[in-house]
Amino acid sequence: MRVYSLECTLRKKWRIIMKNKLQRIICCYIIFYALYSVSTRFIPTAVLWEGPAADILYKSIIIGSGILSLLCLYVLRNSRKLDIQTILLGVFILVLGVSSLLNYKYELAGNILGLATFASQLILFYFLPKILTENRLVRCLQLTALLSSFFWNIGCIASLWQYIRNIHYTILNPEGHRIRQGIVDGRLFGLFSDPNFAAFTSLILIFLLLFTIRKTSFFPLKIYGWTSIVLNTCYIIMSNSRTIFIAAAGTIFFTVILITYRQHRSKEEASLGRFFIQSVKRGVIVLAAMIAVYSLIFFPLRQIGQMLEPERAVNDMIREDVNTDNITNNRSTIWKNYLSLYKEKPLFGFSVRSALPYVTDKYPDNYLAKTQYVTHNGYLSLLVETGAVGFCVMGTFFLLIFLQSVRKLRQKETVSESYLFFASLTVSILIFLICFHDVFFTVNIETMLLYIAIGYLHCANKGSLTAQSA
Repeated sequence: MRVYSLECTLRKKWRIIMKNKLQRIICCYIIFYALYSVSTRFIPTAVLWEGPAADILYKSIIIGSGILSLLCLYVLRNSRKLDIQTILLGVFILVLGVSSLLNYKYELAGNILGLATFASQLILFYFLPKILTENRLVRCLQLTALLSSFFWNIGCIASLWQYIRNIHYTILNPEGHRIRQGIVDGRLFGLFSDPNFAAFTSLILIFLLLFTIRKTSFFPLKIYGWTSIVLNTCYIIMSNSRTIFIAAAGTIFFTVILITYRQHRSKEEASLGRFFIQSVKRGVIVLAAMIAVYSLIFFPLRQIGQMLEPERAVNDMIREDVNTDNITNNRSTIWKNYLSLYKEKPLFGFSVRSALPYVTDKYPDNYLAKTQYVTHNGYLSLLVETGAVGFCVMGTFFLLIFLQSVRKLRQKETVSESYLFFASLTVSILIFLICFHDVFFTVNIETMLLYIAIGYLHCANKGSLTAQSA
């Protein structure tokens, strides 16, 4: 009996040791993952990620995610029975596999890679709050924010300098594609590959830095955080990205309402009318603050640029690619064409990489075949690539997370700041997906944070966050 007891004790200690080692490895991997994803949007380093070496690195990241996800499943093997959300995610992976097999004639290898990318990252990041303690998860995200922002700030400073000095040029990447740099067409591309994704990266880093500032009492760290927030805010404004403006405004208003509701629920006799009035009042204040911040950054930068470069155009920040006839910047045309394409395979879709090869082969004169445009909408991308079956499965998953969150918010207990942060982060990414697609089946920082956020919300709603380890 003593031998058996000793054996159980040793096994328990061994599991604790292995879990702690796994936690450290995952934290290091998250930081590396974030640095890699932001570096691919920074032209001076993105050039390094082209060609065979880049392909090897990308696949190595997927393999790393796969190995860590299997280790996570091994650690969680003795957990309680599967919940409906986990079952839905398993069904979605199965649907994606079926879709890949049905579209084997077009980009089978790419579809399998997309499936592996989605499955490995989803399992790893979604179950992360069950592996890491909440304190360790927070510290890991703080360190990720600091290291990523330090690298990103260099790009923001250089890009803002390009605007002030009216620098603009084009370069060719190793694949021969033209990449705009500096201030071009009323937008600050800067040193980044795309002002929309670059601005959203800045927005994501602002959220992470605010979270870090709230969680630390170290004054120099607060100074660095606020300085980084100012730099990234400057770039967002000068990027002239309407989608990011909407995402930022929507997220800020959502956060304000959430905080107001949190305070409202903590009061015993708070009326619904008072909550509504308070929300409207704070919303007006936030709107005024946003307009003030925009004015205090945009107009001084524009004035400085005009003083240093008097010959520059007065309307250098007016986008010529957008007018009343093309307010969506061709997105409406792209969406219509993809909806027409979806009707050909409505159940399981075209899988991750098959839609454009299919339309190029079958309809070479089609708008999509000629332009090779992606969907520019995450939800439409999900519908076209996984069909109605996959769309409904994933939609049900997010709906359940939403309903659970509403149920939790209606409780008398106030939710933590971490909960507010992850909820706001989720809303921000979901708004971003209205006009951009590149999240579910690829490697980027939005993918990682979205899966971590919904995993955290799910665990918090269920009361199953990992307790602090000894």
